[in-house]
Amino acid sequence: LAMASAMKPVLCVGCTVIDFVTISASFPKEDTDERCLDGNWQRGGNASNVSTVLRLLGLKVDFFGVLSKSDGFRVLLDDLQRRQIGVQHCPMSEKDPPFSSVIIAQDTGSRTIVHCNKNYPYVTFENFQQIDLSQYGWVHFEARHAKETIKMMEAIKQHNELHGSKIKISLDFETLYEQNLELCLLCDYVVFSKDLATRKGWRTAQQACSHLVSALTPSCVNIICPWGKHGASCVDSFHNYCDVPAHELLSVVDTLGAGDSFMAGFIYATYVRQSNLPDAVDFANRVAGHKIGDYGYDHIAQLPKY
Repeated sequence: LAMASAMKPVLCVGCTVIDFVTISASFPKEDTDERCLDGNWQRGGNASNVSTVLRLLGLKVDFFGVLSKSDGFRVLLDDLQRRQIGVQHCPMSEKDPPFSSVIIAQDTGSRTIVHCNKNYPYVTFENFQQIDLSQYGWVHFEARHAKETIKMMEAIKQHNELHGSKIKISLDFETLYEQNLELCLLCDYVVFSKDLATRKGWRTAQQACSHLVSALTPSCVNIICPWGKHGASCVDSFHNYCDVPAHELLSVVDTLGAGDSFMAGFIYATYVRQSNLPDAVDFANRVAGHKIGDYGYDHIAQLPKY
């Protein structure tokens, strides 16, 4: 942890939302009235969750996304402050915040999510220009709003060239394949979701990696495809391929945010430990597996380091 705290902060760009989480004994039947086992409000959103897990692993983190002035959003702001996740660059909006309704089925550990964002605004390149990039060592993006995000990534590339910096860029690619594919060309690392891969008709992580390499050649991006209980596959910038098995799970309690935990674990291993690609993916699998064993994220702080 001492080594992590000495690193420059990570900047996570994307969304933070209110998650209304319901824990049910099993997934409810349609058109019935049932009592849940438990429930809570919590801060969610991909980049927001990645920020949380990076903090629990010991890194300094700033979040960059649009925050709401709504009274209901206060619980999210309080949690960001409590976890010492910086929000000093975040623009504010008068609009009601986006939210997600989440059902966690206790018998399987599955999570079902219904999103509602009401055309909530997203950060712009103009907002991004106000940030002093020299204070960061890594910038992580969600694959959203490609037109603005490309400008942000290009600004980082220009900063690296002008200042001899080596700010790394990672991308969490979950939606809108055709619209967001060009974002990959500006990244060092792309983590491509299983959900999107299966929607594309790719049946395995190996197939996903193969299709992405073909689509992105001659780019030198590192590609990672997590595949749940089957582990993950990865291809480095020299097109070296590797399968990385999942770690054995003692129990499946809460899979909400497992992908974000994987992402944070990968960033930590690559940035702090300077791990090679397969080793970083292995640690990411380990963090995600540990997260699944209990509700929420706080128990990740007790993850044994090796």
